[in-house]
Amino acid sequence: MMAYALNRTVLQTGALFLDEQEAYSGVRKMADKVAGDIGKVFGVRPGFAKEIRLLSAFPVLFGTDGKSPALDELDRLGRIRLDDIRGKREVFLMQVIDAPEGWNGVNKVLVIAGSDKRGTIYGLFRLSEMLGVSPLVNWIGIQPRKLEEFVLEDGFKFVSKEPSVRYRGFFINDEWPAFGTWCNHRFGGFNAAMYEHVFELLLRLKGNYLWPAMWSARFYDDGPGLANAELADELGVVIGSSHHEPCLRQGEEYRYLRGPDSIYGDAWNFRTNEAGITRFWEDGLKRSGKFENVITVGMRGEQDTAIMGKEATLEDNINLLRDVLRTQNRLIREHVNPDLRQVPRMLALYKEVEPFFYGDDETPGLIGSEELDGVTLLFCDDNFGNLRTLPTEDMQGHNGGYGMYYHFDYHGWPISFEWINSSHLPKVWEQMTMAYDFGIRELWVVNVGDIATQEFPLSYFLDLAYDFDRWGTKAINRTDEYVKQWIRLHFGASCGERELDAIRQLLDGYTKIAHRRRPEAMNADVYHPVHYRETDLLLAEIDRLTEIAEDLYRNMPNDALPAFIALVYYPAMGNLNLQKMHLLAGKNHYLAKLNCMEANLLAEQIKACLARDAELIEQYHAVDNGRWFGMGLSEHIGFTQWNEEECRYPVIMNALPARKPRLLVAIDGTSRWSEGSSWHVHRLDLTDFRRPDVTEASFTIHTLSDLESAYEIVCETPWLACSSLRGTLDGVTKASETVTVTIDRNRMNGETKGQIIVKLPNGTVTIDVDATLPDVTGLPDMTFVATDGYVSIEAAHFAAKGDVPPNGDGDPEAAGFRVIDGYGKTLSAVKVFPSTRHFAPGPDAPYVEYRFAVPAAGEYEAELFMQPSNPATKDNRLLYGIRANDGDIAVVNAVSPNFRVGDHSEEWGNGVLDNIRRQRTAITCQGGLNTLRVYAYSPGFVMEKLVIHPAGQNPAESYLGPPPSYCIRK
Repeated sequence: MMAYALNRTVLQTGALFLDEQEAYSGVRKMADKVAGDIGKVFGVRPGFAKEIRLLSAFPVLFGTDGKSPALDELDRLGRIRLDDIRGKREVFLMQVIDAPEGWNGVNKVLVIAGSDKRGTIYGLFRLSEMLGVSPLVNWIGIQPRKLEEFVLEDGFKFVSKEPSVRYRGFFINDEWPAFGTWCNHRFGGFNAAMYEHVFELLLRLKGNYLWPAMWSARFYDDGPGLANAELADELGVVIGSSHHEPCLRQGEEYRYLRGPDSIYGDAWNFRTNEAGITRFWEDGLKRSGKFENVITVGMRGEQDTAIMGKEATLEDNINLLRDVLRTQNRLIREHVNPDLRQVPRMLALYKEVEPFFYGDDETPGLIGSEELDGVTLLFCDDNFGNLRTLPTEDMQGHNGGYGMYYHFDYHGWPISFEWINSSHLPKVWEQMTMAYDFGIRELWVVNVGDIATQEFPLSYFLDLAYDFDRWGTKAINRTDEYVKQWIRLHFGASCGERELDAIRQLLDGYTKIAHRRRPEAMNADVYHPVHYRETDLLLAEIDRLTEIAEDLYRNMPNDALPAFIALVYYPAMGNLNLQKMHLLAGKNHYLAKLNCMEANLLAEQIKACLARDAELIEQYHAVDNGRWFGMGLSEHIGFTQWNEEECRYPVIMNALPARKPRLLVAIDGTSRWSEGSSWHVHRLDLTDFRRPDVTEASFTIHTLSDLESAYEIVCETPWLACSSLRGTLDGVTKASETVTVTIDRNRMNGETKGQIIVKLPNGTVTIDVDATLPDVTGLPDMTFVATDGYVSIEAAHFAAKGDVPPNGDGDPEAAGFRVIDGYGKTLSAVKVFPSTRHFAPGPDAPYVEYRFAVPAAGEYEAELFMQPSNPATKDNRLLYGIRANDGDIAVVNAVSPNFRVGDHSEEWGNGVLDNIRRQRTAITCQGGLNTLRVYAYSPGFVMEKLVIHPAGQNPAESYLGPPPSYCIRK
């Protein structure tokens, strides 16, 4: 059988597309984009034909069910089945068929039939992707691989599924100075020329819903006029508006139109200016209600503030909001559709609106009220990617469904993040799959700020919403697979396998580091400069990733370089360079306080990082003839407040050199140091070799002078060796020397104590080496052993776990902890799935069990490092349990009784900045082997690490916590 084939000859001999007169004009416009895609692939742009006699031998016939006589005829002839798509939402059929009789000169036809306008558009863009065209082809300028021929086997047929979430899109927000500057530079404003660019991006990513820019823009005026809204409607983009912009009117419109003589009054206040505000909403619905919208209802204060003053009671606010909803519903009936059930509406339960929805024990909230009948209730994250309350089982029947407002960008307390991408996909997966599993399936919208550099997480967010079956809850630990697919889609035409894997390492590496601490929230005091070498280890990882990025940059083909810079290089290098600058500043401060000359060398490196930051932005703005000019302008260095005001660049400390030779010895990974003076501390402990798996340790010699300062090392312990035995530091060309100590346990002959003598200008430092190994006799596999006064265990390294059978209420799955790879700040995390189940406190809940050994019995503390989840219900309970050995279970609430999201809550604010919540529980341990079980009782409990230490003897301060302890693995 003859296959269907596209090639240059076919494209040159006749038209490719059959364009129906009855087709939507927006479909024709998107088909023209696809024609351009095909031209990029084959070097020949296909033309359109309106008559069958003008078709090529292998045409593409596209159309929409109910709008295309040609599709109807093919369905009547039995060549296609429109029943496969008819009546479905945003579905398309792709099928290769033999040409019907009378289609002279036509051999095979590729039919693309959409169930509706967007279904046809998605089908057309699917063809582009099959040809190897990136969805970012026009947004970023990614060029596809050239093809000689594209073949589909005879009988090829594909029918898409309905998208998992009905409305899927993003919010352009916080758009000054970056996006606004870009708009004006490239398009002359927030007009239809710009929005066509954005709409195409949205549709190619299989989204359908947009909240337009609103800081200074007026979507319905800037087109000019209604051109923005008319274009969106034509192309099939559903327009909504943010949580505080009801009835198709943007906040900027009221600021622009208000005044003492305005028909809309001069107060955004429904109590004092009801007539003016009602008129304002009414005119918005009259003007724009004819388009395809999701109408925001409700009301917040101007510029995203509370509705009423602090003196207003909860009841006052609820009554106001109820009156607002009644008025808005009446206006929508009068001016959009008398049947409200046919009008998509949305109320955002954002910030203070959430308690108005729930009410309290004395004041009924809006939940279940008739004013919300048919209204989609938009739940929200906490602006930092952690879901707030979720629909309870009793709420599942709400006939308007539920939505989720998520954030990749935020302007607000405790610290804004608006510059470049800092989202980590495993976290997005964990949170958004939980939202879907709780029934949030009507609307997903994500705040992407300026869009630029957010294309990577945005693609994932929209793909997850479009095909949850493929990427959702059942696809645990498949974000890495998604990343590989995403990279191949965008760079497969220009990169080989080695380069594609290097890009994967870079994307995963920089987003993991940003997940630990967003760039705007980073400063010199976050990571400890020496403890556990967490700063040095992170600097080494940053250098590794930087080398990968620079190697890719040097070897990237010229036609792919602009896209690589925009999608990968700039956000990665921007993040890594900024993190490095603050890490160096932390080391600079620490060493300067010790008067170490290395502090001065670090100061120069900090300055170089600051200069590099400016260079990266300048390079980004210049790439591809200024395609992204303005997009790098958001402030991102040294936030001291929630916004950029009073930002400060890193403080640089310089050490003045001593007037005589002076050296200092520091045990790496600790804050133990000495200059060797006999009347001060002159003995230091090196304890690394107490771990059986450690064969190397180190100490560093620093100079405190710019004079030549010599040292000598004497090590008479036969089973120890030092990488250097003598040297000279001058504080200028060489300010420090790290000495590696290795151990040969085969030569110890029963010895466990050794010494290293370091002779300095001002005295002698004796390093006492303790290589006493723990007694692990009889300890089972996966036992973690305290060799440093604590036990640190990654959550994934449990020795056993207990699952709970299905609950018998239609849930077919047993509930139990599962590992989420790559999640969190160090290794991974564990979480109970299904994520919707609650469990009664006690032993009959899912648990993970850890084994550990401590040298002595006594009172200990177990510190859990948890994802900073918010309680899923309004009762402020996020419960888990801890049980040591056969003791009682301690039931713990991960949040305080008065926990609240936002509102300058230190508990919540510290959690989202650190991206961790740490909590200690007292336990009793026995000498030797112990077990500890952690139970999950509430949804949303995610654990990353467990640290156990004697009560009152805290491990050394650090940001990431102690590294994993020695583990017995058999």
